[in-house]
Amino acid sequence: MHTAEELSKVLKVLGDPTRLTMLKQMQDGEQCACSFVDCFDISQPAISRHLKMMRQAGLLLERRDKQWIHYRLNETSPFYPIVIELLNNVETDVADCGCETECAI
Repeated sequence: MHTAEELSKVLKVLGDPTRLTMLKQMQDGEQCACSFVDCFDISQPAISRHLKMMRQAGLLLERRDKQWIHYRLNETSPFYPIVIELLNNVETDVADCGCETECAI
């Protein structure tokens, strides 16, 4: 059982189409933050804010590799099953736009 505050925070994160699309892309594996900048028509600071919200909600884990930050879904989150169930029902229009720079995994 989750508190209303915890669930509300997660639902707020999941209620944004950009964040849902980012999570959907991470469903296939770890993503470099720079790949999201390449995929979405929004600024790098906006991407960082989205990633921060998802991380603070406990939905993401990060791994630093020099100046690059790689994100993945947090499989230990108590909300992970809910997130996966939702993501399995999300269709996205964003093509696979993996990072073409040297930060690629």
